[in-house]
Amino acid sequence: MFSSVSFKRGLTALSAFILVCTGILTGCATASPVDDVNLPAVQNISVAEAKSLIDRNVVSADFIILDVRTPSEYAQGHIPGAVNLDYYASFEASLSAFDKTKTYLVYCRTGNRSASAARLMLDNGFAAIYNIQGGINVWISGGLPLET
Repeated sequence: MFSSVSFKRGLTALSAFILVCTGILTGCATASPVDDVNLPAVQNISVAEAKSLIDRNVVSADFIILDVRTPSEYAQGHIPGAVNLDYYASFEASLSAFDKTKTYLVYCRTGNRSASAARLMLDNGFAAIYNIQGGINVWISGGLPLET
């Protein structure tokens, strides 16, 4: 049979083992999953948020409005101050001419090309990228200004 001292030692060791295992499992359960929390991401924003962003940064040399539509679309009207870089014409190769440390507001006609362009920018090391959801179509329907 077991002596009471031997039983108490065994019970203490078992309790310590259970406590350690519980601590390990609890620590694993509460640890943050590995995800994109600290990685740069494209911020998809509304037209109202884009207008506010433009108004706050209108005089900043570190803020670029990038229109990724074709030159003919751009010529028909664009957001004031926007630079045209056609997504369909060597977009990724042309990115090397842009400063990766600046903040970019990207848009197209409906938001599809600009979302793809923004992802390419992110993949090429750009960190501060905003994409206008709905593109210039939503900008126009909101009665916001255009430049030709």
